[in-house]
Amino acid sequence: MPSTTSCSTATTEWTEAERLAELRSLDFDTPGLQRSYDDLTRVAALVCAAPIALVSLVEDERQWFKARVGFDVSETPRQVSICAHAIEADAILVIGDLTLDPRTCDNPLVTGERRLRFYAGAVIRAPSGIPLGTLCVLDPVARPDGLTPVQAETLEALARQVSTLIELTRTRSAVDAREADLAASERRFQVMTGAMPQMVWTTRADGYHDFYNDRWYEFTGMPYGSTDGEAWNGMFHPDDQERAWARWRHSLATGDPYEVEYRLRHHSGSYRWTLGRAMPLHDPQGRIERWFGTCTDIEDLKRAESEARKLAAIVEQSQDFIGMTDGQGFVQHINEAGRRLVGLADPTAIAGTHVLDYFMPESQAIVSGTVLPAVERRGWWEGELAFRHFGTGEGIAVLYNIFPVRDEAGTFVGYATVTRDLRERKRAEEARDLLIKELSHRIKNIFAVVGGIAGLSARTDPAARPFVSAFRERLAALAQAHEYVRPHSPASAPAVKGQTLFGLMRLIMAAYAQDGRERIVIAGDDVDVGERAATALALIMHEQATNAMKYGGLSTQGGSVSLTGRREGAAYTLTWAERGGPTVTAPPTRQGFGTVLAQRSVAGQLDGTLEQDWAPDGLVMRLVVPVDNLAS
Repeated sequence: MPSTTSCSTATTEWTEAERLAELRSLDFDTPGLQRSYDDLTRVAALVCAAPIALVSLVEDERQWFKARVGFDVSETPRQVSICAHAIEADAILVIGDLTLDPRTCDNPLVTGERRLRFYAGAVIRAPSGIPLGTLCVLDPVARPDGLTPVQAETLEALARQVSTLIELTRTRSAVDAREADLAASERRFQVMTGAMPQMVWTTRADGYHDFYNDRWYEFTGMPYGSTDGEAWNGMFHPDDQERAWARWRHSLATGDPYEVEYRLRHHSGSYRWTLGRAMPLHDPQGRIERWFGTCTDIEDLKRAESEARKLAAIVEQSQDFIGMTDGQGFVQHINEAGRRLVGLADPTAIAGTHVLDYFMPESQAIVSGTVLPAVERRGWWEGELAFRHFGTGEGIAVLYNIFPVRDEAGTFVGYATVTRDLRERKRAEEARDLLIKELSHRIKNIFAVVGGIAGLSARTDPAARPFVSAFRERLAALAQAHEYVRPHSPASAPAVKGQTLFGLMRLIMAAYAQDGRERIVIAGDDVDVGERAATALALIMHEQATNAMKYGGLSTQGGSVSLTGRREGAAYTLTWAERGGPTVTAPPTRQGFGTVLAQRSVAGQLDGTLEQDWAPDGLVMRLVVPVDNLAS
């Protein structure tokens, strides 16, 4: 093959930039294929009977040799590259004498110590046809006849094999990268599913379960792999299995997302509510490749929802006014009974209302100046105020209770109230007070009538005057004692300001004096007594005196009672001791209404204790009360 017929220039359909980009995209760092490049290079040298053979890749500033035989350098500058001319040829480039070709006659590889004279190079191309370099042979001896047809055909075939090796290298690099990506993706998947709080599972396109994360096995307590395939459904509560299966079959048939709530068997043997979800994963053509699913334990959420529904039902069914505001006092919710109380037709009517809008003007000032500061200071407030009816404008007496609402972090988010309508209670109290006043009036009339009858006897019988006078004094003392022991409203209660316990007792016991002699002797430590305590003490001691007159120390001519007070630290002890009455053989078998009422007053109103010692000489009663409670 003479060189004059083998150096035609190809019509290029590529640019140098494209060629260099193709070269840069290649990865030649594949140790397993290097021997194949070396073998092809040796075959080329043998077939062409050349001492030098190279796989040369031509870059922008250099040519470097992927494989070489008989050449001791790995690269040369591009300006001395003969292969740079070969990649521009359409066919194999053969130069029989390099000294005679104008492209190579001045080349340092020709004129220098290597004194190369012969070159033949077949182009190595990418699959796109872009030339990358050559498989070439060189000889320091000129060959005017070039290569034989067999040598030329073989060299071109070997160049094509180099191209195949390069593409194989590219393919293997892509496969390795893909496998590395898959391995990394698998590791990320394992880390992700291991870190997720949910139970994670995947299935094939046909729904066959082939993966569960550790959380699933921890939750269920099942051996690894035992719930693959369709065995998962056996973990559900029997009442939920068919429903879960039906939803899953529908998703497999339609590709719709899967979502269902069911009870899943826990490793403890109990069933816990779980939310199951799954989404299909599609390939580039839109076909379902796999399903990715999760199971979330919602047992605690279910219980919380159940409790919330119960609380909501309690709020809505309550006959009290129950409401809540935001942190600025704007109303967010009022239950049905509350809306009915203040004349709001439906839940939308509360929009934009403020807590102050619900009160009469006089109560608004109390809410702003007293109530809300007290809530901020001590966490609650309760007292009587007046709501305003939105329809009629009338006042509504209520027992208002307000307290702050805080979120899980303890941050204040608003106010809440449970308020009670006091109108019925107020009407009942008014009716009771009217009855009490009527009864008191009638009792006073009875005292007056009895006193008047006694006075008539004194006028008609002068001898009876001393007795009648003493009787009327005792009757007046009883009437005065009655004022303390009868039920009272705040308006009708007797004034006790500045009163002491002994002063109160002398007032109550005055009715039991006889012939100027006090049969109830009062001694010891005196203390101040308040309005609430005075009523309770009067009831208790009047009951004791009445029973003593009937059965005890005051029922005989010579009997008496000592009433002694002792203050010891924070406690006050009042002792009632009877003497001279009938011998006590045993405690009474039953207690009268008055005694029961007195005992309840001790515990309920005075927060004290009452002890009774039924000694043979007479009853000894000890009443122990906190000193502070006596002044209230």
